[in-house]
Parts: sequence; C-alpha cells; structure tokens
Amino acid sequence: MRVAFIVSQLTNGGAEREVAAFANELAGMGEEVHIVCIHDVKDDYIVDNGLVHRHLLHPARWSVPKLRGVCNQFAMAVQLRKIRADVILEFLVRYDRYGLLLFATLLSKTKLIYTVRVSPANGSSNEMNRFKHRMAFRFADGVWIQTEDQRQFYPKWVQKKMFEVHNILSSAFLQIERKSREQIMRFVSAGRLHPQKNQKLLIEAFERMIRRTGNTSVTLTIYGISRKNYRWAEDELRGLVEQFGLQERVFLPGRADDIEAKYEEADAFVFGSNYEGCPNALMEAMAAGLPCISTDCPTGPSMLIESGKNGLLVPVGDVEAMSRAMQYLIEHPQDANRLGDAARRRMQEWGTAREHAERLRENLRRICL
Repeated sequence: MRVAFIVSQLTNGGAEREVAAFANELAGMGEEVHIVCIHDVKDDYIVDNGLVHRHLLHPARWSVPKLRGVCNQFAMAVQLRKIRADVILEFLVRYDRYGLLLFATLLSKTKLIYTVRVSPANGSSNEMNRFKHRMAFRFADGVWIQTEDQRQFYPKWVQKKMFEVHNILSSAFLQIERKSREQIMRFVSAGRLHPQKNQKLLIEAFERMIRRTGNTSVTLTIYGISRKNYRWAEDELRGLVEQFGLQERVFLPGRADDIEAKYEEADAFVFGSNYEGCPNALMEAMAAGLPCISTDCPTGPSMLIESGKNGLLVPVGDVEAMSRAMQYLIEHPQDANRLGDAARRRMQEWGTAREHAERLRENLRRICL
C-alpha cells in the first residue's frame, strides 16, 4: 500500500509529531510511505529517510500573495498526483486547500482521509469555514478521529465514515525514572504558546495560589514557543509575568528538546487548554509519572484522567479551581505521588506504537478495498 501524508510542516506541533511517528511505523511494517510538506522549513520531528520519502514544496516567488498561494497549492496537487498514492491522509490542511486535494484524487483510485485533530466543540470561525468543513467530510472516503468522544459532535452520515486510532505515545516517557517527591515545588507545562492552550490561566492561577498561601519557593515553568501568527500570545504571557512581579518564579524558556529530562526534574504538571483532541503533552507527563492537573476541556483529558484517581480535572477557564488544585498538590505530597503513580499505570496500558499503527493500517486497507 502506498500511503501519502500531507502536512504543513514537520515541526512544533502534536499533529506533526504524529505524522512522523505513524510514517516511521508504517514504513517499518513494509508500506511505501510519503510525506508532503507544504512549507520548506527545518524539520524537528525525525523520519527514517531510508524508508520514508519526503517531498518539500519550495514556495513560489510571486510578489502577489494570492498568486503565490495558488502556485503553491497547484504544486502540492501535482506532487500528490505524481506519487499516485493508494490513500492520502491530510493533517491540519487549511480548508481553502481542500479542493486541491480533491483534484489530486480526481479520476483515480486514490482514497482521501480527513483527520480530526482538535475538539469539534471549538467550531469554525465563520460560515465559509463551516461550509468548507462540511464539504471536506462530504468528499472524504474516511475520517480519522483520535477519541470516541469526538464522534458525538457530528451527524450520522459523517459518523459512518469515521474510524478511531489513538495517538502514539513515545516509550521514552515511560522509561523516565519515577521518583517519590517529598515536596511539590516545581510545576511545569508544555505546549505551543497559543490562545487554545490558555497558558494565561496557569499564570493567573499560580499567582493567586502564591498570594493566598504566601509560598516563596514554588515555581512554574512553561515550555513551548509561539508560531509566527501568534507572537502576540507569547508577548502577552511575558507581560503578565512582569505585571505580577513573578520574573523569579514563572519561566518561559522556549521549547525544550530534552523534555523528558525536564519532566524527570519536575514535581507536577499543569495543563490549561480550552479545547483539545488527544493532548500529547498531557499523555507524556502522565507517562513520566507526574501528578497532573488539567482543564476538563471537550474531548481528550477526561479520556486520560479520572479525577481524584490518576490526576485532577478542573473546569475550563476556572482560575480559582486551577489555583486550588495546585495548592492541594503542594499541601498533600503523598497524595500527589499516588496520583502520579496511577497516571503512569494508565499510560502503560495505552498500547505500543506498532499496535496503533497496525490499527491505522487495517482501517486504510479496508477503505482502499
């Protein structure tokens, strides 16, 4: 089977990480795998170049943005036609490019798989995007969802096209040495700096907690960077830290290439997203054995965390609840360790990369028949 993934780039994102992971696994299972990247940027997620074929689309050099965009989209469609894949899987492709994907499969046996990567509860920004969203489902041969909860947001005719395959969890996080922590002093979070991830909630909750308790030792470190279109989000977070006078307590060091080591040094993990699909960062922190606090946003966290048993869930956007949950872990380190141990056991049951890739392959073969 010849499989083609199409993705904006292979850097700085959970979806991009999953493309690299599934591509490597499918190639290792004997499938012919191609990855088409729309943007030619430095790749952070590694694919096996001996097995996986990468195609980087060099951007057209038109001075008029719309002409440049049309040329880039046409190049994408031509590249996909050359590959002649049995199945194309799109990851976070903009809706205005979906017509080019249809062109790439026109008058061919190539099947098109649309992927749902974030919570459908978030919705689309305007009526045109919602229309394109519906058209994407109408013409897709299959729809890949990450969690069963995502299915409920769609009509029956879309549900019939859906199949569920969970994200791949790197085994490196399960290999982190689990330490019993006598004190909970170092909170961490990870994810791109974006309004969806709502790191502002974490900073506000942290400030409220230390103001209420008078704790002078606890810290919060948020790992991640913002993409070009959201530089203002990072500036807003840094401004908030300065406004609260927390420069010595709250840190924004950027992306951590050795996030496993950072988790090993940390005492607890906090996650403030407004909406998610299946959050990789939360999965990885649980696998590392960290006691985790997460917002109970639509789809994702509640599939991973049973509040009070292997982590804590708080309402979306609730600063006070997040603040109280942080305080609880600090004041009850033994219970925090219990939650961390249970979190790791939950992720040990998640399944291997090969098992998830095999499930994906079975669904793709079924659709290609």
